[in-house]
Amino acid sequence: MFKFDTQCNPRQISLTGVRAIVILALLNIKPSTFEEIKEFLIESNIVTREYSIDTIRIDLNTLKYIGCDISKATKRTDNKYILRSHPFQLQLSPEEVNTLAKIYKHIYKNLSLERLLEYDNLFEKLADGVESEYTKEVLKGISVLKGLDKSLIYEVLNDAKRHSRLKILYTAGNSRDEEYDITVEKLGFRSDKLYIYCFNHSINKRTFLNFSRLKKVLVRSLRSENVSGEDVVVEFNLRNYKDYELEETEQILSTDDNIAYIKGVYYTDFIALQRILSFGSDCVILSPSELKRVLLDRLHSMRKQYD
Repeated sequence: MFKFDTQCNPRQISLTGVRAIVILALLNIKPSTFEEIKEFLIESNIVTREYSIDTIRIDLNTLKYIGCDISKATKRTDNKYILRSHPFQLQLSPEEVNTLAKIYKHIYKNLSLERLLEYDNLFEKLADGVESEYTKEVLKGISVLKGLDKSLIYEVLNDAKRHSRLKILYTAGNSRDEEYDITVEKLGFRSDKLYIYCFNHSINKRTFLNFSRLKKVLVRSLRSENVSGEDVVVEFNLRNYKDYELEETEQILSTDDNIAYIKGVYYTDFIALQRILSFGSDCVILSPSELKRVLLDRLHSMRKQYD
C-alpha cells in the first residue's frame, strides 16, 4: 500500500502532502508511535532515516489543518498518535438511512438480480464507511440478499444463463440434506425470498428451490442442458381487479364493468394455484380444466379440516 518503486523526487510532488496521506492511512488502520510511523514511511520509500520528530509535527499539523482530529503522543496514549476522526468519514443520519431503505423497498422488485447484487455491494461499502454501529447494522439489513452467499449467487446466476445441469446438496423440507439433479433455468423472487427455478431430474418435473437451502454445488456440467418443462397458462376472471397488483406474467385481455378477463403464465402448477388462491372468492378459473379440479380438491380438503 502506498509503496513507491524509488525514492520520491521533491521536484515532482509535494513530499509533505504525500507523507500526510500515508500517515493518515496508517493511523486509520491503527494508533502508532513516531517510530512506527517512521518505519512505515521508510518501507514505503517516502522518507529516509533522517526523518525527524519535528518533521512529523509538520505532517500532523497538515492533517489537522484539513480537519483531522489526532491526539498527542503521551504516556496516557502509550506514546501513540490516535486518529479520532477525519473529514473523509461518511456520515449518514438515521433519517437518511431510513429513506434509503424505503426507496430500495419500493424499487427492488423491478430490478434484475445483477442490479440487486450491485446494490448489496453498495450497502456493504456504505456500512464499512460509517462509524455508527447501529447505522452499520441498518445498512447491512436493507438488501433482500442479506444472509445469502453472494459468491454462490453469482455462480448459480451464470448457471442459469447457460442452463447448466448441476448436482446439488439441498436441505429439503424434512431438514435433511438431499442430493438433487437439476438444470437451472432462472433465479427469481417470491415473497422476498430468492428461488432457483429449475427442472428437477430427480422427480422429472419443474420445481423451484429456496436458495437459502442450497448447501453447495457438488457437480457442474460444462454443457448446456435442454429441458422440456412448459409454463402453466391459466385464464381466469377477476372481480374487483383494480384492487390487485398484477404480476409481470399476467395480462388483462378484456374488461367488463368491474371484472377483468386475465391470462396468466406461471412456472409450475403449484405457483399458479397459489396465485389463484391469493385472489380468494374474487377469482374464477376458466381454463385449464385440470387446474380447476385441483383447486376444488384443495378447497374440499381444507373444508374437511373444519367438519
